[in-house]
Amino acid sequence: MQISYNDLKQAVLGSGPMGIIIASILAEKYDSITLWIPDKEFVEVLKKRRQTEIMGKTIELPDHIDIVSSLDSFGRDDWAFHVAVPSRSFLDSVHGLIEVLEPFNNYVFSFLTKGILDSKNRKKSGFVTYSQYLQNYLGERNFNHASVAVVNGPSLLGEILEEKFSFFNIGSTEKTTAEYLSEVYTSDYINTTITDDVIGMEIVGVAKNPMAIASGIVSLLPRYGANLLGEILSVGFQEVRDLAMRYGARPDTVMGRSGLADFITTATSNKSRNRGFGQKIVGELLTGGEKLSFKDRIEIFFAPRSFIERESTKWHDNVEGTYALSILIELANEIRLPFTLHRTLFDVLTRKQPPGALVDLICGKKTEAKNIPLVVQKKVGLNLTSGIDFHTLLVDRILKQISNVPGTISRVKKQSSAVIESTQKRLTKAKRKKQKLDEVKFESEVEIWQRFHNCQKDEELTLIKELVRFYVNEIADNYSPTVRESVLRFVAPIRLFSGGFLKGSMIPHIGGKTEVVKALSSKYNLLYAPTHRSHLDSVEVAYSLFHLGLPVPRYAAGINLMSNPFWEWMLKSLGAYAVDRERTRNSLYLECLTLYSQVMLEQGIPSLVYPEGTRSRTGAIVPVKTGLLTTAVNAFRSSGTEIVIVPISVSYETVPEDNQFCNMPEELGMAGFLAKRSNVYVEFCDPIPISEYAHTEDPTIELSYRITKGWKQYHKLLPNQIVAKILVENDYSIELSQSTMLVEDFISRHEGNYLTRDPEEIWEKGKKILEKRKMIEEANRMIHSKNDALILYYASMIPEDEDKKY
Repeated sequence: MQISYNDLKQAVLGSGPMGIIIASILAEKYDSITLWIPDKEFVEVLKKRRQTEIMGKTIELPDHIDIVSSLDSFGRDDWAFHVAVPSRSFLDSVHGLIEVLEPFNNYVFSFLTKGILDSKNRKKSGFVTYSQYLQNYLGERNFNHASVAVVNGPSLLGEILEEKFSFFNIGSTEKTTAEYLSEVYTSDYINTTITDDVIGMEIVGVAKNPMAIASGIVSLLPRYGANLLGEILSVGFQEVRDLAMRYGARPDTVMGRSGLADFITTATSNKSRNRGFGQKIVGELLTGGEKLSFKDRIEIFFAPRSFIERESTKWHDNVEGTYALSILIELANEIRLPFTLHRTLFDVLTRKQPPGALVDLICGKKTEAKNIPLVVQKKVGLNLTSGIDFHTLLVDRILKQISNVPGTISRVKKQSSAVIESTQKRLTKAKRKKQKLDEVKFESEVEIWQRFHNCQKDEELTLIKELVRFYVNEIADNYSPTVRESVLRFVAPIRLFSGGFLKGSMIPHIGGKTEVVKALSSKYNLLYAPTHRSHLDSVEVAYSLFHLGLPVPRYAAGINLMSNPFWEWMLKSLGAYAVDRERTRNSLYLECLTLYSQVMLEQGIPSLVYPEGTRSRTGAIVPVKTGLLTTAVNAFRSSGTEIVIVPISVSYETVPEDNQFCNMPEELGMAGFLAKRSNVYVEFCDPIPISEYAHTEDPTIELSYRITKGWKQYHKLLPNQIVAKILVENDYSIELSQSTMLVEDFISRHEGNYLTRDPEEIWEKGKKILEKRKMIEEANRMIHSKNDALILYYASMIPEDEDKKY
């Protein structure tokens, strides 16, 4: 690897104090420094004032530091990037940066961010540390002249500000890179060393921070002294050493500048933010100043990691130890390391044990853990309430969410030009097609966005509120029990007539855990999760719920179906809320839509989603889109009210759209659609309480597995599907003499929910249905396929069960 180090321009990526400090240090050596800060408003303030306050001290920014908020500034030239963003935003920042860079240029990535990947990214990438991940990421994108380095050591921000002696250790597998960065950082008060034990540096660099929090906690306890601190740090450092060395750190790294020296500095200095955080926590607990809400207690029980991380934002501190502790415990779990002191610290931070538990552990005593309440039952009497009735609550909730996330309003304003442009295009289209309802709507939307785009800062929140009201009004359902029941009763005779007055023609065949679901519905919120095979799915599920007396859910419907006042009134009266898929890039609209469905669940109003996202074009189960489950998980975590997912398997003897899915055009009106429908089987699968999985890092993964497992287990195996499957397995041709034996063989190989297990009955019924649809023909004592695509479509409905866990 050849890098022209002398030609590298200097850039600092830092959204916090460390980034500004590093830029100031480099500005003493270089004529030009670029400082990237993602907050555009803060950048504009810094550009005008050229100064800011850090830890009570005013920092003057030299004129030759160019402050930018866009990564596009780095799209050319060769750069040395000094990355000092918080660990939780490191990957997003680096990904965004690399997207704008040219692979053939020279780059050095020097990061001061402490970095161990969380479990999700470790599993996905196969790496443990940021440097491993970044080196591989660059290699995959053919950055052949890029080098990665890590910088850490005893270098507290407060002491660097005071120009007290500080020490950097620079790690890189490229010695020339480490030596280059050593020259970059060295000054009158900053001393540097180099090493090639990069992974060791990263692990011990992260592992020091939680014990600094523990140090702060015990410092305010009765009988605290240097003796106790020394013992706590001794035990904590041994755990850090064992973890780091098991993951490949060298002893000299653990005991050196990046390890022991940094550990002692962070854990004992009054300028340590991690130590200060521990003191703030225990101060509130000992004085009785902390009052945990019920929501806090639920979060502690089911999402303790989120609770700890949120704690650090209470005092607006970037406390890396709160983000590192859970990840370190995960690493310890993977190698079965006891890690007892760190686990006790986790319990203290999640209020499961008192602060004194840390001392009790050192002294060999036992501490009783606290019990945290589990879940609460749903709010009663709200099943028949429409979404529009929650208009004020929804608006207030969305505005609170926007206000609580720094930079949200500025990001929305940055997007306003694009939103105005796209909405004006839709307005022009609506005028051309003379869609009066859309014309009025888009004119109002454009007018509000234009006022927001041109407004002063003090007017932004008012106009955001106006936009939120506009979107909530458009989205919200206007459910009417009277209208829904009238429509179902009106359509029922039509279904009965078109189905030849046969059983199952009006109401589908219903089975599965119906009594269990009915019992749960009286206590808990329900989220129905059917398979998606046809436009009829919602109708079949609606009749099933109506017949069983189960709560009516709210469900999403494309806003394109509400293009005239009658259909808008009708669909919303039936419980549909509007989803505009052309607004997927409008972040404010998506926030409104997401919180709408979340708030409805929190209020005890059941919902229906199709986890597969779209109708299956192959007949087979489509992988679950986990994002659709996130709303339910967030609703549970936010309210503490149990939400039970009810997977529903809808199995069709004949899917009305089957020709369409097999690329055979077919014009079907409403009458033809209903006439083509035959037997439909709606099976209610085992209910899944979200509380069982909410404590995991990503509950949606396990929930999606459980939903898919339920669909497979309860899918009604119909004769025509079985015969189609056998045909596919035998090259679309079967000897009649072998038919019963082949069915018996199929039954022996497939567990499942059979309509009938009689081999002869399966063959005769299945053959009859396929012949009726002209998919097969009999000739010379053989059954041949006449339409391979349709045969494969119905064969694919038989669930594949690779792990044999029905």
